[in-house]
Order: sequence, then structure tokens, then C-alpha cells
Amino acid sequence: MRPANGDRGDGSRLVRALLVCAIAALTIGLTVAVASGASIRTLTSAIATAPSSGLDAALRAAGSATGIDTNAAPRGRAPVTLTPARRLNPRHHHHGTRRPPTPVVGESSPTAPATPTSPGAGTPPTGGTPEATPTPPDEPDPGVPPPPTDTTAPQTSITDNPATGTTNTSASFSFASSETESNFACKLDSGAWISCQSPQSYSSLAVGSHTFRVRASDGSGNVDSTPSSYGWTVEAITPPPPVDTVPPQTSITSKPPEVTSSTSAKFNFAANESGASFECKLDDGSWVECSPPLTYGSIEAGEHEFLVRATDPAENVDRTPAAAEWTVEEPSPPPPPPASGCTTTATSVAAAQSAAATATAGSVVCLASGSYGKLSLDATKAAPGVTVRAASPGGATVAGASLQGTNLTLSGFVVTDGVQVQPGATAMTVEHNRITGGGQGIDACPSSTTTCNDTKIIGNELIGPFGEDAIHLNRYHDGDGNGIGILIEGNEITNVRENGNHSDCLQTIWVGDHIVFRKNYLHDNRCQGFFIKDQDSLGGVSGPINGITVDDNLFVRNKEPCGPPLTSCGQPNYFQVFGPYSGLTMTRNTIWGDGDSSIAAFREGTGSDTQIANNVIYRLWTDTNMSAATLSNNTVCQLETGSGGSWPASRPGQTTSCSLSFQSAAADDYRLGGGRGVDWAPAEQHYGP
Repeated sequence: MRPANGDRGDGSRLVRALLVCAIAALTIGLTVAVASGASIRTLTSAIATAPSSGLDAALRAAGSATGIDTNAAPRGRAPVTLTPARRLNPRHHHHGTRRPPTPVVGESSPTAPATPTSPGAGTPPTGGTPEATPTPPDEPDPGVPPPPTDTTAPQTSITDNPATGTTNTSASFSFASSETESNFACKLDSGAWISCQSPQSYSSLAVGSHTFRVRASDGSGNVDSTPSSYGWTVEAITPPPPVDTVPPQTSITSKPPEVTSSTSAKFNFAANESGASFECKLDDGSWVECSPPLTYGSIEAGEHEFLVRATDPAENVDRTPAAAEWTVEEPSPPPPPPASGCTTTATSVAAAQSAAATATAGSVVCLASGSYGKLSLDATKAAPGVTVRAASPGGATVAGASLQGTNLTLSGFVVTDGVQVQPGATAMTVEHNRITGGGQGIDACPSSTTTCNDTKIIGNELIGPFGEDAIHLNRYHDGDGNGIGILIEGNEITNVRENGNHSDCLQTIWVGDHIVFRKNYLHDNRCQGFFIKDQDSLGGVSGPINGITVDDNLFVRNKEPCGPPLTSCGQPNYFQVFGPYSGLTMTRNTIWGDGDSSIAAFREGTGSDTQIANNVIYRLWTDTNMSAATLSNNTVCQLETGSGGSWPASRPGQTTSCSLSFQSAAADDYRLGGGRGVDWAPAEQHYGP
């Protein structure tokens, strides 16, 4: 017999069975929908808005059949209204406070209808509880825009490449892209694009021009539309020239006369191959490097031989050197102070002048000791001429002297008002006098047109101050063709000081030819020691001055106070030559003692045959183009240029020193040895009467 509430228990079980069937049906529908691609959100929305009358009606029918109130809650829980969310979530229902009753053993459990099989759907577990429905991925949020599409092409660059011109037939290139993980394609010349990686190498390239191109592409398929390119040339290898084994041939193109009294010699030479170098040899000396033109100075009297040989760029040496032979005659030494043995002795200037006019060639007219007025000599004599001298050297003083005519010599006097060699005079000699005053110490040829020929100024003392210059030259000329227009040799020049009249120790500002300035001693002055300038703008004949020999002179201490009336004046150069000129040779001079005021200056052009050799000069300076000159074997402290100045790039044998070991500078013995600078000392010379 069943309990009194047995029917109610059966009805409750029926309701629960119907509820399980409804949930199973919902689960099967959801599974099929998901398998067919329906959106969870769409299904949820549909269920939430669908009426629940069907499910409620079933429940009410079950309740009527069993007499159970379907809205009555099970024991111990409140009535439940099935919301859409609860309808969709059987798991939530599953995990309520009460679980479905366990079937009684021997009783049949309600069986859920079979679930249709669909791809990916599982079989519900035993007991009718369906599996959890899989959750599909969320759809994109319609409020967030999709990421932009990559349409930017990468940029390609070549980072390493061969030289633009090379003989190498291989080439290697390195390259890069502006985007990482790019791919590359390469192309050589007119070939096809091929996939490549950096570095890309090529070999066995043909001689000629080549072009390499490379382009990058990125992961989005964008390709660089402007490939990077590089062009270069593979050059042919020039075979070496054939070996040169033929020696050059050397020739001498100019040389001194076979017989000469000049103690300097100049040579020009050449080779029949371009680029040849030369070696020269004088007499028994050694072979030394040289270049044309080459000048030797201070050559002793006697026979000499010059040899020169060429060496070509292949180092073939001429085995038959060119040779030149010549003889240097013993030069006539400056005559000693006149000794006794006068042909005639005069006691007045008038008597001396008269005796000279009537004397025969070779006569010596003496003037007795005493002081006299100006001595004027005018006579034309055959060589060796007539000498007029003091009867006792330095015992006769004259207030100036004038020489006119031919072959006259003035010797042994003290001259207080200068000596003039008149225009047109020939073979005049002024020797071993002491000249202490005058507008010019010696004024040779005061003319802008008429020459003085073959003049000699030898062994004199010129002691300033003078009104202007110690020696002033205008128009001098080599009349006898021996290479000397005027010889200025063995003189001492001192105390010549700038007084506002351009006071120079030697000045020539008109055109002349063949001046020889040799073995002179200039000291304790403030003068331009040797000054040449062709001032053709003043009128007269035009230049250039031809033939300038400056040999074996000593220039020291040129910083004496200015001469009155000046209390200040500029520092003059001890040596200054202005162009135009030709045939300048400057050898074995010493210009020293005043630091950077010991200057030799070259200005306003130079002759291409200028020779500057074997000198000792503290400061050698130019503001003109001296690149055509030849400088060799000089010792200098400073070699300088002013604006527009230049020296030859090659200066063989040049040494630089500002401190030299002279024999005895305190005694003005500036001999240095080694063939450079002066080779004499003032104490060994004789100046004046």
C-alpha cells in the first residue's frame, strides 16, 4: 500500500522528467545551431524574447494530470520562474541547490530523445545530462576599425661596392633594406633579376663598363620600384713596357771659352732621353748629382776638365760621358802700392796734370807729399798707359780727382771729395786710394747715354759718410770683349749711412753690361750694399742689364745709426737686385752677422740663366718668380718669399742653419770651408794706399 502522498510523488517525478526533456531539446538545438555557424549572441537574443507559454503549458498539463501545482516549489526551496538565461544554461540548472532525484533501482528512468549527429557534436552522457555547448570565438567589435593595410615599399641601399675603376674581374656588393626581414633580387648589366642575399659576388667579369642593381621586397609583397644601382669599369691590365737596356747619350750645349781669366765656369748640358738625371765631375773630383745649367766658382788658374753623364729612368748610365776642357789664366792681381821709381815728380797739381798729358806709355808721374786741390787728368794713352800717384803712398791729399781719356791710373792718394770717371773714358783704373768724402765716393760715368768702357776700381778704401753713394755707376760697357765692363775688386767700404739720399755702398740704376763685383769687404754700414735697378722709366736706353757677377764678397754689420740729418731710417738690404737682367751669377758670398737683417733680395723678375751657388746667406728673400733660377749648394738660415715670390722646387745641396762655426767672426774671418762662402779673411788683404 503506497503512502498517502504517493500520487504526488509520481507527479513530481513526471514534471521533473518533462523538464529534463525540455532542457535536452534545447541543448540539442543549440548544438545543431553552433555546428551550422549560428552566433551565440543571435541565439541568446532569440531565446530571451521567445514566449515561454509552450514550456509553461506542458508543466501545467502535467500538474493537472497529477494534481500537483506546478508553481509550487519543491520542498525546501522557493518557487522558480525559468528566465531565458536559465533556459540557456542547463549547467546552471544542474548546479542548483537540489539535484535531480536518483532513480529507484528497478525503475525506468525517463529517456531523452536521440540527439542528431552533427560534425563536432558529442554524445550526451548517460543519465540524460547534455555536454556543455562549446563557446565560439568573439566576433570583431564593430566600434574598432581594422588595422591598415601595408602598401609602402621598402627602400634599398648598396653599402659596399668595388672601386669605380679597377682591373679586378671579381666584384662583391653588400646591400640593405629599410625594412627588416626583406627579400632581395639582384641584376647584373642586362641579365635577369634573381633572388640574392648580401653580400652578392660576381667573378670572371669582362673588361668594360658594368652596372649592378638590387631591389628589396617586404612581407606584404611591396617591391622597391627604384632599385639601387652602381656602375663601375673593369679596366684592361696594361702590359709592362719592354725592358730598356739602351743607355742615354749626353751632350754639352754651352761651356766657357777654351782660354779665359774668369774663375767661374758655366755649363749647360742635355740628354737624348727625357726624364734623364745627371752626374757631373770637375777635374779629379767625385761624381755628384747635378742639373743644368751648372756653375762653378773660385776655380784656380790652370787646365781643367768637366765631365757630365746622364742616367735614364731605367737606370742605364751613359758609358761615354760628355767632356769639356778649358784653361783659366792667372788673373792680374791688384797692383801693389806704387814703389819708388817715379818717372817725374811734381809739386803741384798743374805740374802733375801737364806731365801726365805729355808722358809716354808706361810712365809714372808722382805728386809730392802735401795737400792739393782737385786733380784733373785728361789724356789718351796706349796700353799700358800712364800712372799718376802719390810719391809716398797716402802722403799726397787731393780735393777730388777726374779722369778723362784712355789708359790712365790714379793710385795711392787720399781723396777728400770723390773721384769721377768721365763719360766716354776707356780703360781707367782707380786703385789703392783712400777716398773719404764727396757727393759720391767714386762716380763712374755720370751719364744716361754715353758709356765708360773697361773701368777698374781695385783695392780702395771708401770711408763714408758720403753725400750719397760710395760707388755710383751709370753706363758701363765691356769694350774689349773680355767679359768685364767694370771690375770692382778688393775694396773696403765702411761707414756709409743712409742720410735721406738713398745712400748705397754700390748703386747702378742705368743700363750697363758685364759688371764684376768680387772680393769686396763691406762692414759697419747702414746702406744697400749691392743695389742694381734698371730705371729705364727715367729715360735713356732700356734694359735688361746683361752680365752680373757677384763673387766672393763679405757683407757684415749693416745696422749703424742713420746719417745726419736723419735720426731714424728704415733698415736697408745688404744685397738687392731688380730685374730685368740676364746672366746673373752669385757665388761664394757671405752675408751674415745681423740676424734676419742680413738679407739678399731678388725683385721684379729674373733671368732664366740666374745662378745662385755656394753662398752663405742668413736670409734669402724674393717677391718675384725665381723658379727659373738655379740654386745649388747654398747654406741659408731663412729662405723666404713675399707676395708673388717663388723659388725653384729643386735646390740641390742646400743646407739650413742659423748658427755656423766660422773661423773667427770676432775678427771678421767668416771662412766656413766646404767650398761655401768667402775663402779669405780681411786681415790678409791690403786696402788703400
